[in-house]
Amino acid sequence: MSANRKTGRDHTVIDIIDDRKKSKICKKCIFRVPNVLRRQNPEAYTPDVVSIGPFHHYRQKRGKEDGNGGKEGKCEEDFQLMERVKNSYLNEILADMRNITLEELTTKVIELSDQKNEGAFEERARNFYAEPLDHISSKDFIEMMIVDGCFLVQLFRKSNDPKLRAFDDRVFNMDCMFHFLCHDILLLENQLPWIVIHSLYGYIIHSLYGHTVDINPSEASLSILILKALSVLPSLKHSCATYKTHLKKNKCHCDAHVLHILDLVRASIVIPLTTIEERAHKATGKEGISSPEEHQVHTGNKGKRDNKAVHVDPDQHQIRTATALSKADIKFEKVERESIMDIRFNKGGWFRNGILEIPQLNVGMSSETLFRNLIAIEQCYHGYSNEITSYAIFMDNLISSNEDMELLCKQKVIGNWMSDEDGCKFFSNLYKDIPHEKFYYVELCEKVNDCYRSKWFTWLALLKSEKFSNPWRILAFGIGIIVLTLTSWNAANNIRIHWHK
Repeated sequence: MSANRKTGRDHTVIDIIDDRKKSKICKKCIFRVPNVLRRQNPEAYTPDVVSIGPFHHYRQKRGKEDGNGGKEGKCEEDFQLMERVKNSYLNEILADMRNITLEELTTKVIELSDQKNEGAFEERARNFYAEPLDHISSKDFIEMMIVDGCFLVQLFRKSNDPKLRAFDDRVFNMDCMFHFLCHDILLLENQLPWIVIHSLYGYIIHSLYGHTVDINPSEASLSILILKALSVLPSLKHSCATYKTHLKKNKCHCDAHVLHILDLVRASIVIPLTTIEERAHKATGKEGISSPEEHQVHTGNKGKRDNKAVHVDPDQHQIRTATALSKADIKFEKVERESIMDIRFNKGGWFRNGILEIPQLNVGMSSETLFRNLIAIEQCYHGYSNEITSYAIFMDNLISSNEDMELLCKQKVIGNWMSDEDGCKFFSNLYKDIPHEKFYYVELCEKVNDCYRSKWFTWLALLKSEKFSNPWRILAFGIGIIVLTLTSWNAANNIRIHWHK
């Protein structure tokens, strides 16, 4: 398992890059999650209702070999409902494309892919997987890619356009089924190479619309289509919406530079849009790979980038809990920013400590699965840096008790769709047993810790909590000040009169 020992040039933030360079990068990016990560919560990495790609296609065999219970010990029959849905969606696509056969569709997609001189379709698709798939024949592998790819394309098209849904659609006639599918589609082990989905999508849209009919704007880009569909998930609503807006605004859909759907989701979370816009403007007319500094997390004052990936001792990322910081008069403020990772700290003055500005994170039932898989791919794929892992570490430091969660929910920093106890557990074990050699919030933590150590603000916060916690205490304190002032004035006046005598 790679632990990000390289310098962290993150392909997901590269808008302008030569395809030949890209083809060298986007290999071996779909993994089985290592046991050291899986053991924390095996169900967070295992699909419930649908198998996409080869890793869980023969799950009965794997369950027997591994001897695992639970979800991994179940057989392929668990996926039979969705296998029927896959065939149904495939038949819908074939019917819309003048009743061509699966073999004809496969042949056409392979021909179009081979025309790009980027290697054979099957070879390129197999190269996305980090382990050999010699047990799967060429015919079975290509058929699996085409069937699963058509299922994903049709699923996302139907999600965005209800007119495409049949009256007996087994996915959208059940209120929760699409959310269950999203859970499985975002698993690292359940990814399909982007070249497969992108090639299929391009050929299907071209066949349906051609060059003479206006394409539905929501279907103009596969990235935008998927982001719009996934925005129904609470944890992804803001990230998908802002990233989709950026792609539309800059007409930079970047479909060719995505590795798979989980990679696209990570890009929507990690990349602050202001950075992308600055880079796109600066790099107009250029080609090449951006420097690592161009995609670092934004932290600090006035939008200044003062945090880069720093090799640190684990103790250096420690920060006090939310309740402890609150007792030192450090406030928490919900802010609207392009990326949930754009956390900043503004220092205060003599009578007010700093304010920690944190974009709101909505925590739902599928949030743990999403973050665990994002962290897993950061640890397994050499092309990533530790942004998501750093974010999980930072938030876990803030939240260690129900009181911490309650405080952040009250300030609307956390949108918790679960109980405070479950929300607190969400962060507690996300990065357990994970080596984190780089941390992106070192300077931010140092600033917060410096303000926390100031005794003046601790005393000030204590005074505010004891004397100004409610209107009656404020009134009593004010009356006390008035009485003290009058008493002092009266004593001074008596001394003056006595002195004159």
